[in-house]
Amino acid sequence: MAEIFIGRQPIYTPDLNVYAYELMPHCANDNDGETIDADKATSQVIINAFMEIGIDKLVGKKMAFITLTEHFLQSDYELPLPAEHVILKIPTYVNVTDEVIKGTQRLADAGFKLALDNYLQHPSLQPLASMASVIDINIENLAESEIRAHLKILKKLHPIILADHVKDHEAYESCRDVGVDYIQGYFLNRPRIISGESLDSNQMSVINLLSTLYNPDTDTDEVVNIISKDVALSYKILQLMNSAFFSRSTKIDSIQHAIVMLGRKQLCTWASMMALSGMDNKPREQVRISMVRARSCELLAEKANLKPADSFFTVGMFSSLDLLMDRSLEELISPLPLADNIIAALLNREGDLGDAINCTLAQEEGDWINIRFADLSMDDLSDINIDAINWAEDVLNSI
Repeated sequence: MAEIFIGRQPIYTPDLNVYAYELMPHCANDNDGETIDADKATSQVIINAFMEIGIDKLVGKKMAFITLTEHFLQSDYELPLPAEHVILKIPTYVNVTDEVIKGTQRLADAGFKLALDNYLQHPSLQPLASMASVIDINIENLAESEIRAHLKILKKLHPIILADHVKDHEAYESCRDVGVDYIQGYFLNRPRIISGESLDSNQMSVINLLSTLYNPDTDTDEVVNIISKDVALSYKILQLMNSAFFSRSTKIDSIQHAIVMLGRKQLCTWASMMALSGMDNKPREQVRISMVRARSCELLAEKANLKPADSFFTVGMFSSLDLLMDRSLEELISPLPLADNIIAALLNREGDLGDAINCTLAQEEGDWINIRFADLSMDDLSDINIDAINWAEDVLNSI
């Protein structure tokens, strides 16, 4: 029997805060090649999101974009969805009949916000435009001047404009500069490499810290000393250790105390994560990406009984260094005293560590074909992804 799994793609404000997530179905066919139609896929997304997984686990307090098929637009029954938390997306393949127009109006009257997908390229959707709160434009092959021209036309309808298929930072900057309201795409998951410039003082301090923490010749007292000297870093670590995230009965009041309670490896891991989360001028979502990757790789190892799991956490975390520092991974990890297998995994995706990174990145971008690791089932992989997302959110809310 075919199974439905849910991917999510972030939708950002121009200043790179997450406004919403679009929930996207994926069908895992069985050996008989069973396929699943769009109506069933939509039904399964709704069931999984609101009844099986829980919408809070998928999107938190953000809005959820859910695509509706023609069948749902024509049906008389009320959608069992909270209008204040969802935006219903009408896809380009909908046949705009009188029944679809009436159904769309009924949803609008019920308080649902509606989004039209790729409106300009599909004029058949025009009868629905006056009911839409959001209009989506695919900017993948558009120059900035063309985006401006489209925006001038669309703003006459007074909707919110969502630029979709934003694949790199240059496209993001174009969309931001022309005044679109929201931006959708995986551009924050891809590094923006700046060549020919030195790392700034904040970046250098983080690299120096990582180099010390991961050097096997560094003794424990030196680890405690270097963390303790960084007041902001020490505060973040102690704040996290004493938060509800750890639920400790004994208050941790110093870095020395923390290393006794956690052990050196755990303290170094958290110090690294806290240092990276404090990078200047980086959106919260990129820090979240780093945390999700780290935890996901660790959970993959634990589920597959691969050891040591902390090495998987490390490669997941360090796989995002280029996102946070705008330099190539090779340049950033060269001064770090990392084990050869970790370097090979980061640079060449070799071994189990490299496979874990590949699986995590595939989950991140909805690359369904490449979501696989060891002999884990798709159910296992889906659970790991959601657990990692929620873990990262809990950490971010605790610091």
